[in-house]
Amino acid sequence: MTPSPVSSRPRKAPVYGLDAVRLLAAVLVVVYHLGFKVWAIEGSMLNTALGTVIAYPPGWQLSWCGWVGVQVFFVVSGAVIAYSAQGVGARSFAKRRAARLLPALLIACAIAFPVAVLVFAVPPGQAVWLALKTLTFMPWGPWIIGQFWTIPVEICFYAVIWAMLASGRAARGMQALAWGLGLASAGYWTAVASGLLAGGGRLTELLLFQHGGYFAIGMLCARLGNGGLRKRHLVLAFACVAAAALQVREAASWEMAGRADIAGRWPLAYGIWLAITALVALSFLYRNAIAVRAERFSGALRLAGLSTYPLYLIHIHVGGAILLAATPLGPVPAFLGAMAGSLLASLAIAAWLEPPLHVVVRAAIGQVGRRAMTLPRLRAG
Repeated sequence: MTPSPVSSRPRKAPVYGLDAVRLLAAVLVVVYHLGFKVWAIEGSMLNTALGTVIAYPPGWQLSWCGWVGVQVFFVVSGAVIAYSAQGVGARSFAKRRAARLLPALLIACAIAFPVAVLVFAVPPGQAVWLALKTLTFMPWGPWIIGQFWTIPVEICFYAVIWAMLASGRAARGMQALAWGLGLASAGYWTAVASGLLAGGGRLTELLLFQHGGYFAIGMLCARLGNGGLRKRHLVLAFACVAAAALQVREAASWEMAGRADIAGRWPLAYGIWLAITALVALSFLYRNAIAVRAERFSGALRLAGLSTYPLYLIHIHVGGAILLAATPLGPVPAFLGAMAGSLLASLAIAAWLEPPLHVVVRAAIGQVGRRAMTLPRLRAG
């Protein structure tokens, strides 16, 4: 059943709550990498550079499960894309996504390359190859930016959305896509939990089996507040929430690198994810009321939202370099300095460096698109 008709203005009202949720998710990931993994997970890149292991670094109870911010990102992505793709053509959608991804990635790679060579002792030739793989969005790692692994997963989701838009049946296709992603992911994790499948593998990530339920939940959230949800969608939501519990449990064991004593605390990570996902839903359900109250802070909220992508990309190299330099001061001062440096750098990128580069990238994408359009005409002539 199609959503109840609504006016275009409320449907496209700014969802200010998502900017705060995005920043919260990014901070969770940064806290995990700089407040726990660098100290406690032996063999990680930052830990190798640090050269020491602290079994329980200060604040580990609050920092160890910050990796669940990635799962929040997938929910937010599903919501944002489903919401913003309404009434947009396939070509315009592709241009917007490319223009959103490329500028910050170019800046992040420019930062990551010298830090990888000079601080993390990556051979220059290898660093060049890893940077090229990152800039060309190669779906298989390694990359110059380790956390880049999520971006090809996002792109696979974008590709499916693009196909829906290109089909000319976007409204019906979006509904079918949410059901397909959610039920496929639920079935996959049920099979893993039952021992029928071995969890993990890059291919199942790119095919959206592992994280499709998160995108589906986000797509359902985007329909809140406009009469687009029905009782049957509760079945899908329940399936996705159950699949998320199984995925978080599995992810905890991966992230903790065999530390079963901490991985067994996965319900805490799941509870954090569930609570923040509820905030995503509330951001859409009350988006008009929130917009009225947040209008005076709209610039700051928008900047916070725009800074999350750079923060996610640069915090290992910016924050990690600061942390390594400040380690003689102790874990807590080093962590706080790394956090502050990462946040300030990401805000500077979002406010000053990314906007002019965004203009250049959009112009280049437009030029490539125009040339692609004229090529068939020249051949026909």
